[in-house]
Amino acid sequence: MKTVALFGAGQIGAMVSRLLGTGYGACCFADNSEEKWGGELAGIPIVSPRDALLFDPDAVCICVLDDERAAQMRSQLDALGYDGEILSPALLKTFDARSAQMRLIAEQINALAVPGDVAELGVFRGDFAVQINAAFSDRTIHLFDTFEGFCAADVDIERQNGYSAARVGDFSETAKDIVDKKLLYRERAVFHKGFFPATFRGCEKLRFAFVSIDADLYAPTAAALPLFWERLSPGGALMIHDVYSTQFGGVRHAVDEFCAENDLLPMPVCDLHGSAVIRKPLKNGQK
Repeated sequence: MKTVALFGAGQIGAMVSRLLGTGYGACCFADNSEEKWGGELAGIPIVSPRDALLFDPDAVCICVLDDERAAQMRSQLDALGYDGEILSPALLKTFDARSAQMRLIAEQINALAVPGDVAELGVFRGDFAVQINAAFSDRTIHLFDTFEGFCAADVDIERQNGYSAARVGDFSETAKDIVDKKLLYRERAVFHKGFFPATFRGCEKLRFAFVSIDADLYAPTAAALPLFWERLSPGGALMIHDVYSTQFGGVRHAVDEFCAENDLLPMPVCDLHGSAVIRKPLKNGQK
């Protein structure tokens, strides 16, 4: 078995530790934050980059997605005298468990002919919406987003409860036209621009087969879960992003509350940002 030192004790590193195959084993996390040294993440010790090399790892995996940071970490390893294998962070972008899970669910929903439209709350620049649109090409897709970033009221709730360091206007680098141009089946798209849940007005009679909730914050997530669940067809699925994220703690809080109130169990997805899926059971006799 090859031993791997995971450089970066954060959200990405935690998920990478779970994605390692049977031929690899994580020996430690390396991190530049001194306050993390001596602790653990996912049951794996966290040490300094220098001390990580004392484990004599067969490889080092750079657990960040930012190219500039990855280059700095490579330079740091070189300065420490490490000349072994470095697992490329580019691989973390190439293979995405969340996208794969969505496509598998889509195949099942379509095979079962589960009725309903599809939707995404929190579209940003449309990268995941494009994939949903392609996987459900014969269904209407409802896209909910402010297209202006986070609003002050939702950010205030984050700050008051210590959920995240979100700021007003985060994720504002987008526009409806940017998303619309990316969609393969744009004639199927209905845009709902504005602050959720106000933008859900007029959708009360709709049924849904698949919904992606990627709102990042507690308030819109807590509002979305009951609205979409009530209208989710048997056999349908909610896919919620950032449930197990270290960056947006409000999402986990909203999901835990909702599941406790409704006797539901979120199923984790081993993607890089801690997604989860909640399925609605089929009715008796439904195939």
